[in-house]
Amino acid sequence: MTNIQTDALKVKLGSDRTFYACYPHPYYPTLSITGAGCSLQCKHCGRHYLKHMIPCPTPKQFLRTCKKLSSNGARGLLLSGGYNAEGYVPFEPFLDAIERVKRETGLFISAHTGLMPRWLIHELAGVGLDAAFFDVVGSNETIELVFGIERKITEYKRTLKVLRREVRWVAPHVCIGLHKGKIVGEFEALEMISAVDIDVLVFLVFVPTTGTAFENVQAPDPSAVSEVISKAREMFPTIPLTLGCMRPRVAGRIELELAALKAGVNRMEIPHKQTLGVARSMGLIVKRLDACCAVPDTIAVD
Repeated sequence: MTNIQTDALKVKLGSDRTFYACYPHPYYPTLSITGAGCSLQCKHCGRHYLKHMIPCPTPKQFLRTCKKLSSNGARGLLLSGGYNAEGYVPFEPFLDAIERVKRETGLFISAHTGLMPRWLIHELAGVGLDAAFFDVVGSNETIELVFGIERKITEYKRTLKVLRREVRWVAPHVCIGLHKGKIVGEFEALEMISAVDIDVLVFLVFVPTTGTAFENVQAPDPSAVSEVISKAREMFPTIPLTLGCMRPRVAGRIELELAALKAGVNRMEIPHKQTLGVARSMGLIVKRLDACCAVPDTIAVD
């Protein structure tokens, strides 16, 4: 381990020895308000990940689905979907339905926002959005390469600040290796995030996905993942860090999870049982969180 990695682990062990293993299904599912549709063809996704979400392309279907989830014991849900041409999830037609879901079910509602305009963020907060998940990109070149939109990192900075002012719980996401598996802009993204008070910081790891433009790109090495997370642990000593759902699950899975664990993450979505064993051997107290890894731990802890 490098000095920064060793120091990161010391920070983790010295502040909070709780380690949450997070399991979002069935009590915290993800819904797509665009179904499988997306106006962009992002090179790392190619609409692939939308297929794994519950499709709710109309407010009526969304309301019906949420009521059913609530009756089946769900604690909350993540609203997501494909981006429009401006680079955000188009929640405009769903505002009334979201307000009704909050009023009639009390579900905790989080949402992937994208580069959402200020007025829409304000409206979402007004109808009861509990948490905002926002992918932060720290390189203009990565924005152009991956998303193919003419937006700049200054707009990511501005959106993050608006989210912090409007929404009660803010969870920035950083995808390590988004730039064709390379580390480009991740440390800049951390600097951008450090300018606001956040509630939790989520790390994703680029996955070479079949059928996408990046399917033959190599995922970042676990040591590179560890380096980024270790730096975040140093920068955010008291903020929960988590390894999220999007990450390689086959080749190198254990190595990647252990690298993140030893870099000081507090949470991990669906960790391997071997990872849990190592966490316990490190003196961590493993707890189960039946929810998304980016929400408050008060949502669902056994």
